[in-house]
Amino acid sequence: MSVPAAVRAGHSTGVVRGSVTGRFGYDVPVSGRVVQVSGLARALAAPRRPRAATGPAIVFGGSVLLAMWNLLLAVSDPADGTAWFGTVFFLAVAAGSGWVLRARQRRLQVMGPLADEAVGLWRRSWYCRRCGVVSVYGAGMPVTVPAGSLASALISVAQQRRQQPAQSVRSPSAGVSQ
Repeated sequence: MSVPAAVRAGHSTGVVRGSVTGRFGYDVPVSGRVVQVSGLARALAAPRRPRAATGPAIVFGGSVLLAMWNLLLAVSDPADGTAWFGTVFFLAVAAGSGWVLRARQRRLQVMGPLADEAVGLWRRSWYCRRCGVVSVYGAGMPVTVPAGSLASALISVAQQRRQQPAQSVRSPSAGVSQ
């Protein structure tokens, strides 16, 4: 069975309805959605892309603006200690969020295309229930990997395939001198 189908089969969703006693003694209807994921579906889950850099970028921009505003207040009234503290505090927040932002950007640049390639391999993979292994089909020979922690195995397979030098095709007359 294909790996995406095995993962979908390992998810079951249900709706739970009931009631609870409210603040003033009345019944309040409640409902919830329950998703159960099997261990096999967790093991066969698709590789995930690295986290986006949106959050740190927003924090960086906001803290820089607040630091500049506090600096403006501190310059207009040099005796105001809270404005100087605000300037230093928001500059420290900006430095920390800038470091996180740069680290996430680098990770996204390096691991993003690799994760996309691994997801492509995941979509073309097949799981054997009898053997408990996954056959990964892509360019070249199929590779079999154990079902446990499939995502990390697919990342390493994608990385190995990327590092392989491009095989050059030589014409039959290459190297023959006349």
